[in-house]
Amino acid sequence: MKGRHSLLLILALTLLLPACRKEVKFELTGELTGLQTDRLLVIYDDPVARLDTIFPKNGTFTYTFIPDTFTNFRLVNDSGMYIPIFAGKGWEVRLKGSFRHPETEGDGPNSDYRDFLSSISGHENDTAFLRKQAETFIQSHPESFASAYVLEQYFIRTANPDRDRISRLMEPLTGRVKDCRVLAPATALPGEKKNDSRFVSYFSCKDRNGKYLSWNSGKEAYTLISFWASWDAASISERDSLFSLLSDFPEEKFRVLNFSLDTSREDWLKACREDSKQWMETCDFKGWDNQLVRQNSVARLPANLLIDHSRRILGTGLHGEALKAKLKELIK
Repeated sequence: MKGRHSLLLILALTLLLPACRKEVKFELTGELTGLQTDRLLVIYDDPVARLDTIFPKNGTFTYTFIPDTFTNFRLVNDSGMYIPIFAGKGWEVRLKGSFRHPETEGDGPNSDYRDFLSSISGHENDTAFLRKQAETFIQSHPESFASAYVLEQYFIRTANPDRDRISRLMEPLTGRVKDCRVLAPATALPGEKKNDSRFVSYFSCKDRNGKYLSWNSGKEAYTLISFWASWDAASISERDSLFSLLSDFPEEKFRVLNFSLDTSREDWLKACREDSKQWMETCDFKGWDNQLVRQNSVARLPANLLIDHSRRILGTGLHGEALKAKLKELIK
C-alpha cells in the first residue's frame, strides 16, 4: 500500500510539474520586419550581466527562460540598435514592427514602453520633441524600469550628455530603478566636473568575423579599452607594450579591448593581432566619429580607459609602468 501511495504521488507531481513551469516561464514572441541579420544579441542588464543569442527565421522567433527574479534585457541588432524587454515569472511579451519602429505588448514595464513609443510615433526625426516626450514619460513613471531605458536612450547615450538634466530626471526615480545597470554611466556624484565621465555607456562591438564580443569583464576583473589606429605609430608601439603586459596577469582578471579608429577594413585587419580571451580586436570604421570616442573626449592616440565589471572608469591614459602599477593595486 505504501508503495502504491508513493507511485500515485510521483504521478501527481509529474502531471503538475509542466503546469508549474508554465506559470513561472517568461516567453517573448517576435515578428520583426527588415532584419538584415540571422541573429540577434540578447544582452542582460539586471540582475546580472550576461549574453545570449536568438536566431530568427524570417524575422520570427520565440525566446523563453525561467527568471529567478525581475529581469531586464535588450535585443540588439547588427547595427547596434536595441529594444528593451522586461521579464518576470509567468509574463508573456509580444514584439512586432522593426528595430526602428518596435511595437511591444505584454506585462509589466513592457506596456509602459509601448505607451512611450506610441507618444513619439511620427516624430522620430524631431530631437526636441523626442526629448520633451521622454522627459514627460520619465517624470510620470518613476517606478517603471522603462524610464531607465528611455533616460539612457535620449539623454545619456548622446555625444554631449547634459549631466545636470540627467541628475534632475533621475532624482524622483525609485531606488530599484536608479540602481539598474543601464543607468550606471549616469551615477556620477553631484559636484564633479561635467566632463568627468565615471562610467562608460554600454556599446556593442564585433570582432573581425562579425561576431559580437562579450567585452564586459566578470566580477573582480578589469578591462582596458585601448584606442588605436593602424596609421598611428605611437599607438602601434603602445599595442606591443600592452601585449607583453598580458602575461603578468591572469586572463580571468585582466583583458584588453582594442578599439581601432581605422576607417579602412583592410588596413585594420593587416594590423590586428590574433584574438584571445585577453586580447580582443574591434572596429566600426567610423574613426573619430564613433560615439564612444566622442562621449569620452578621446582627442589623440594612443588613449585608454580602465574599467571594472560595472563599466566604472578606474583610470584614463595609463601607460607602461603606471598601468602595471594600477593593475597590481587592483589585482591582488
